Amino acid sequence: MLRPYLFAVVIMNSAALRDAAQSSSVPLEAELVSSMTWLITIRWLAGIGVLGATFVADTFFRVSLPALSLYLLGVIILVYNAAFHLIARRLMRKEPRAHHQSDFFTKTQIGCDWLAMTALIHFSGGLESPAIFYFFFHVVIASILLSMRATFLYAAMAALLISAIGIGEYAGALPHYFVLANASAALYRQPLFVLGTIFFFSSTMFVAAYLASTLNARLRKREAQVVTLSQNLLSAYTRLETVYESAEAVNSTLELTQVLDRLVQRTADALGVRACSIRLLDETGARLNVAAVYGLSDAYVKKGDLTLDQNPLAREVIAGKAIIVNDVATDTRLQYPQQALEEGIASMLSAPLHGKQGPLGLIRAYSVDAYHFTADDAEFVSAIARQGSIAIENALAYQALGKLDQMKSRFVMTVTHELRSPVSVVRSLLRTLLAGYVGELGETQREMLQRVQYRADFLQTLIDDLLDLAAGKADVSAKEEIVPVRLDEAVARVVERFTIPAQEKAIALEWECACADGPIKIAATNEGIDRVLNNLVSNAVKYTPHGGRVAVKLFARANRATLEVADSGIGIPEDALTHLFEEFYRAPNARAQVKEGTGLGLAITKDLIVRYGGHIGVQSQAGRGTTFTVTFPILIELPV
Repeated sequence: MLRPYLFAVVIMNSAALRDAAQSSSVPLEAELVSSMTWLITIRWLAGIGVLGATFVADTFFRVSLPALSLYLLGVIILVYNAAFHLIARRLMRKEPRAHHQSDFFTKTQIGCDWLAMTALIHFSGGLESPAIFYFFFHVVIASILLSMRATFLYAAMAALLISAIGIGEYAGALPHYFVLANASAALYRQPLFVLGTIFFFSSTMFVAAYLASTLNARLRKREAQVVTLSQNLLSAYTRLETVYESAEAVNSTLELTQVLDRLVQRTADALGVRACSIRLLDETGARLNVAAVYGLSDAYVKKGDLTLDQNPLAREVIAGKAIIVNDVATDTRLQYPQQALEEGIASMLSAPLHGKQGPLGLIRAYSVDAYHFTADDAEFVSAIARQGSIAIENALAYQALGKLDQMKSRFVMTVTHELRSPVSVVRSLLRTLLAGYVGELGETQREMLQRVQYRADFLQTLIDDLLDLAAGKADVSAKEEIVPVRLDEAVARVVERFTIPAQEKAIALEWECACADGPIKIAATNEGIDRVLNNLVSNAVKYTPHGGRVAVKLFARANRATLEVADSGIGIPEDALTHLFEEFYRAPNARAQVKEGTGLGLAITKDLIVRYGGHIGVQSQAGRGTTFTVTFPILIELPV
């Protein structure tokens, strides 16, 4: 009669074990609360099943059973289950703080169920009852929910209860109820049957308890192994991801600060430790300065640099060895052990950063637990250090190139600035001579002086271009005052400036401004914008043949101002487009048409546009003209 109840409980609790195996974070308290909820749910069916089975057996099969006692037993099951239901709801509303509360409640439920089972067996025939075997299902349930010790205690209780029924009925202390009305053999009064049934039941109960508990213990052990393996796989994946990201950092950026910050944070996260830092050797090679840090306090970071002559540990690491400090309190190789203890650091792992030219520094992970790091951790950090060394070396080389470029620009500025004054004097003297202030010149003399003046003017243009180019790279532009500039007015002035040169070549110079929504303002300098526009329009007029067309168009779209300068000139060969904005570069067809030129105009133009937050692009085909497209962010002035 109770078989559906018991079978359902076994299945439901097996499902609970599977759920627990899938999530190692489910505490035992939550598992017990969930299990006792299922027990209560199924017990409603058990109580109703006892009542229904008794009614069917008494009404239709005329089995001589104490129907009133069985009806009362079914009601008792429902009543105490209702009490358990109320208690369970109260426990589930509380935070799971005390494991012993739910554990005691679960044991109480199983104990009551076993007493009810004992009564059911007694009222359905005692040792002759077929329900006696249902106790084995209860053993399985106990082995799933409780410990091995508790399972054996319940097995012993079941043996005592069945023994009490058998001995009580044999001695006449308990009445015996026949399952079948016409049964003549009083087996319950035969000592051999009573002792044999008790022996086989008890031994089978203990064997079942042992097998179920052992199997359950092995399953839990395998579950723990699976959880551990899952955690190890997750840790390995995280570390592999960190190695991949560190390798990606080698190619993603050349900014040293970004490279180092990414390395220390990802390394700390992958190791599951509190902090990580990178120290780089200074120019003397005797000190290690902090270059990046994650998870350490400012006080600890500022405690001082590591000096190799005072830090044996740092010397060993720089020499190329990954070293684990298991206990900071006892290791004598540290330079600042007291400060580390005050910071809460209990163990360290250091690995060298080595480049092609020699040692760069070291990377160090910090843990608040002593003996935290393993040999696998050391190998992992060493792999990170190898990848990081490449990134650091690339970033340092990029920094060095930047410094060299700035030094070159300052040198060019100094030289060209010194040249500007004497060239200006030469040009002034040439103009004086050509004007005839020092006497009349012969035709040959005038022709030679004009040629000298032409070269001096070109030299002045080259000096001005070099100064403009060097100023942008030497950060002189940072001192410029950026102001709101009316781009539409600036374009109009430049177009007007080249109207006459265009007319001289019969070039149709067209100017269109889609400025219906008002003036277009950008953040720049008037001189810089004039230089940009002058270079673009002058090139268009210069390289457009007689009778051609130059169109200048300005319009605003999506908070950006767009300027297009299109011509029907000689165009640019496809292989020259990628070099167009390089310094001193001139396309071959441009050099063939106009001999003189510095090759700096477009380089300066692009530098100025980028400086003002803009972008320049070009589309061209040789012999079919060129279109330059420049965009600037529009300056939005907030109302006062």
